[in-house]
Amino acid sequence: MQLHQSLYRSAVEASVIVISLAPAERLSRWVTHVLDHELAPELRAGTRFIPNPGLEIYRAYGLGRNAWMKVFGPRILLAYALRFLRGKRMPRITEDPLQRGGDFVVDAGGRIALSHVGRDQADRLPVQDIIAKLS
Repeated sequence: MQLHQSLYRSAVEASVIVISLAPAERLSRWVTHVLDHELAPELRAGTRFIPNPGLEIYRAYGLGRNAWMKVFGPRILLAYALRFLRGKRMPRITEDPLQRGGDFVVDAGGRIALSHVGRDQADRLPVQDIIAKLS
């Protein structure tokens, strides 16, 4: 959401493409929730959501899988324990929790201008770094 808002404020002309390993039906439900509750109408037009349950796009961009200890190591388990103690429900894992994510900027010529493969599921580039590559 921060990327969408920053793009809108910076007047940089770009589209956001969200690629998910979720099947189309589950991605559609998630997208409906995001569009209804989190993404302002003016930000929706420049966003595409693409299901990729076969992981072809993930593989093409070099997004492999993490080790169990990296995904469910002490830091993550502590965060889940604190969440549980605060009375919050545990998130239900529906897709492959070991699948790495990443951030990419593809320029108008189809060349990769920025590539970042996350070390773990929380490792994402700061929005300002992505915006800087678009400017």
